[in-house]
Formats: sequence, C-alpha cells, structure tokens
Amino acid sequence: MKKTRTAALIMAFAMALSAASCGGKKETASDKESAKETTAEVTTEASAAAPTEGTTEDTSEEELAENMFGSTADINDFVKTTDINPPLWKVTDPDSGNSIYLLGTMHVLPEKAKDYPEKLMDIYNNCEAIAVEYDTVALMSDANAMAEMTQGFIYKDGSKVTEHISDETYQKLKDYFNSVGGYNEMLDMYNTGFFINQLNSIMLLRLENLETSGTDTYFMELAKKDNKEVISIETLDTQVKALSAYSDDLADYVLSDSLDEMDNIDEYAEDIAEIYELWANGSGDILFDSDMDTDDIPEDLKDDYDDYKKTMLNDRNKGMAEKASELLKDGKNCLFMVGALHYSEDVGVDNLLEGMGYTVEKIA
Repeated sequence: MKKTRTAALIMAFAMALSAASCGGKKETASDKESAKETTAEVTTEASAAAPTEGTTEDTSEEELAENMFGSTADINDFVKTTDINPPLWKVTDPDSGNSIYLLGTMHVLPEKAKDYPEKLMDIYNNCEAIAVEYDTVALMSDANAMAEMTQGFIYKDGSKVTEHISDETYQKLKDYFNSVGGYNEMLDMYNTGFFINQLNSIMLLRLENLETSGTDTYFMELAKKDNKEVISIETLDTQVKALSAYSDDLADYVLSDSLDEMDNIDEYAEDIAEIYELWANGSGDILFDSDMDTDDIPEDLKDDYDDYKKTMLNDRNKGMAEKASELLKDGKNCLFMVGALHYSEDVGVDNLLEGMGYTVEKIA
C-alpha cells in the first residue's frame, strides 16, 4: 500500500459521508453512471449552495462523459474472497444482562461479494433497531440536510482554499477539476477536506464492479423496509468536521500526492482490495493487520497526521462507545454498526467498551 495515501484512505473507510458522496443504493449500471455525473457536476451543486455570487463555466453532459475519469480498474481482478464474514462482537452489561452486537462495516464493496452470513442476519432479524454512523439514506433525500452538509465545508472565516494550500498544489487542483468537468471559482471557498473527499469519490467511481453503497446502506434500507428504527450515532456536523480535520500543511501534502497518483488506478484498486480482504475475513484490527502505516509521511508532518487521526478516529471512537453504552443502559436490542477501522488499536470501540466495564466477546 502506498503509505503517502494513508490519510486519504482512512477517510474513505472511516466516514459514512465519504461513501454517501458516491451514491446511495446498490447500483445498476445506469445508477453508477448517475453517480458519476453527480460527482462531475459537484462544481454546479457547490455553487448553488454557496452564499456568494460568482460565475460558472458550463460543461455539457457529453463533455463530462468524455473527460471525467480516464482509466479504470476492475476490483474483481484484485479480490480473492467472495464469502464474507465481517467482524462482529457481542457486548454485555454484566450488571443488567443487557446486550448489543457490534458490526464492523465496509462503506464500499466489490460487486461479487456474496451474502452476509446467517449468524449476522439472525442478529439483525431479532433486533428492534440498528445504529449507524449517520443515516445517509435519509440524508440523500433531504435537500435541507444536503445543503447543511455542503455549507459545512465552507471556510467560516471567509477565507479561500488558496490561502490554505500552496500555489503549486492549487494549480494542480484547478487543472484537474478543469479536466473532469469544469473548474468554478466559487469552489475556492470550500475547504481542503471537501476537495480530498471529492478526489476519493472519483477514485472509487473509477473502480469497475465496486458498489459505492456498502454494508451500512444495505442494512439501513432493509431496516426501513422492515420498519425497524434507524439510529444515527453521530450528527451531520460531527461527520463534516471529521472530513475537514486536516491541518493546512497535511492537506497540501495529501492533495498534491493524491493528484499525482490519480492515474495509478490499479494501485488504488489493490489498496481497496487489501482492506476488503481483511474485513471479509473478520479482521478486528484492520489498521494493525494492513500496510496502512505512515512510514513515507514526511517527518515534519507526523504530528499533523497524529492530530488528524485523533479527530478522524480516536475522538469519534469515544463518542461511538458512549453511544453504545447509552443503548446498553436503555436496554435497546440493537445492531450497532460503524466502519471497521473504528475497531482498530487500543482506542477501538470494542476496547473502549471493555474498558468501561462491559463484557466484549468477538463472535466472528
């Protein structure tokens, strides 16, 4: 795995909204084309939500189709495991006997991944509610929430992205967005997290036979069909702030490196497949088991990366564990699911709950 892309990959696998920006439900071919068009037209959507005036460069759908992504890769060429056995834990309150189940999820999945195991489906069928990072299915049909999310990526002090990254990186970013559907000056008011998220979305959409709706979406749609309660563990504001957690120096580095690597689609597919394989085989600590380390991040950015990781994972894990504890105390019969990276290392949700006095048993 290319170590310099670690921060961006953590975003892709730790954030529900990162996957939501690629599309919602399980895609047909036409659905995925629609998701591609949505990503290409992000300049138009951003402009519509922006609070200031500016000019927009119009780009036809035909031009978007021709210029959008460039080369693609088939995720199936890199995936060996089709039977999935995602990481699963049972958490019990020794005082009350109340219990919930924790599931590690993947926000994107290879199309050929087979059905979820019977044990997991039995747990779902017997639960009264599911808890997810954020109800992105509801988000995608809520224009006000979508506008709130978009506004969350705008610099609150009125500054522009040009004041937060180098001239060289900005020019690369501007050139790239021109190449995939037209640059818009109004984009300059959006923060670096917005751009990193868009680059991740574009890379994911360049992977053939990859469903940009993953485990969370599958169970959310099933729960809504079955009239089960869907609980959002985090607020929209928490998700957006986590997506924007980069220092200026780290963001400049991640953006520049990501733009340099946009043509290395096979390597990106291999990275995605590596994490998928670990998840499908039940890894309870993907950060430890994978090659996702920081060896190649410049020494002067290591502290910035640690701060980013703290906001993206560690602090959010604490909030997730507190929410799980609340559900346990309330006696909620619940399937609690967050991205699999949130169970990594000593600060994983499972370990935090154990430290709070709950009995935590890994059952898959």
